[in-house]
Amino acid sequence: MEEIIVFDDVVIIPGFSPVEPSKVDLSTNITTTIRLSIPVVSSPMDTVTEYGLAAKLARLGGIGVIHRNMSIEEQLLQVEKVKKTPPEPLANDYMDPNRTVRLERTNGSSRIVIDEPESVHIDDIQEISSYLRTVSAYTLKPSTGQDGRLAVGAAVSPFDYERIEKLDKIADLLVVDVAHAHNRNVISSLASLSKKLRSDLVVGNLGTKQGVLDMLSRIENVKALRIGVSSGSICITGEVTGAAAPTLWAVMQARQALEELGLFGKLPIIADGGIRSPSDMAKAIIAGASAVMLGRYLAGSKEAASQLVIIGGKPYKTYRGMGSLSAIQKRYAADRYGKPAKRISEGVEGLVEYTGSIVELIEKTIGTLQASLGYAGASNIKEAWRARLGKLSESAKKEVKPHDLVL
Repeated sequence: MEEIIVFDDVVIIPGFSPVEPSKVDLSTNITTTIRLSIPVVSSPMDTVTEYGLAAKLARLGGIGVIHRNMSIEEQLLQVEKVKKTPPEPLANDYMDPNRTVRLERTNGSSRIVIDEPESVHIDDIQEISSYLRTVSAYTLKPSTGQDGRLAVGAAVSPFDYERIEKLDKIADLLVVDVAHAHNRNVISSLASLSKKLRSDLVVGNLGTKQGVLDMLSRIENVKALRIGVSSGSICITGEVTGAAAPTLWAVMQARQALEELGLFGKLPIIADGGIRSPSDMAKAIIAGASAVMLGRYLAGSKEAASQLVIIGGKPYKTYRGMGSLSAIQKRYAADRYGKPAKRISEGVEGLVEYTGSIVELIEKTIGTLQASLGYAGASNIKEAWRARLGKLSESAKKEVKPHDLVL
């Protein structure tokens, strides 16, 4: 019987730090051809990623993946909106277009210009100030595709050929959106499709070494792997079916497969599911991931594609799993290829605390992730792959958290 470990089971073992944490380089490849300033990908969930979040995340150096719980035409429009967004915030496009706040760049310096101060909300000024501070402090570059425009991904079913054909003309990457891609029909379909695609193909989800080996033995032109099964905060696959490949363990499995094939460090691994904090992100990277896919972590942001609700005077945003009953029903209506072979719900719905603008969230994330990798003795993500994780005993789990005091 194999032993499965999760993020809470391990700790980053400190190593010799060659640079100060603020100098840790977080740039990485999300696919074999697309490079990001930060290792952050937003999950293709219908309460997380639509064009608003995808555009802002790309401006900050990450990338968003537009969900497929909509018609082909709607998804195309969402991708096109990201592509039409200028790589940097200019002339009010970052804010409400009816307000007169803009960003001016002169001789390499930037400043905020307010034409009509009385019409501007303080939140607008704070948000664009945060953007300027973040991109300058961490030297972030907007993520762009080969067309020079903001990079964006789109989620697809491996059997929705019409959707794939249309999105392939505009999206930078197509992300296979299957809970368990180690499946004969999925592999067969992708083996045929992959030879014809212009966009980068990200395959998954996969959770085992054998799954990765089988996938790569049959499918050409794979540009990244999406790794992790049943770790998401709203996923109940493990509870309902008893099957799971938690993300940290799954990333280690994928790494073993790529090392066996001589592809580790060449074919990016995207860790997907159960990532709650920058420390979890760091652990996933040390295990072998090039980037992390975030759902719950971004779901409370202003830009997340969900409703803001007020309960007891406190703001929340709605959040649901793509395997939840309501999400499945919506997919039935929007996508005839979305009907799964399984007739069960594998996700739940709930609320998450509102966290404000994604700009401030990413700023905090970068600083903490740099600190984590700095402790590991890494000055960049490739060096982090040589860092070490240690398994914690039950006593150690208690000791590394606040203890012996009243909080």
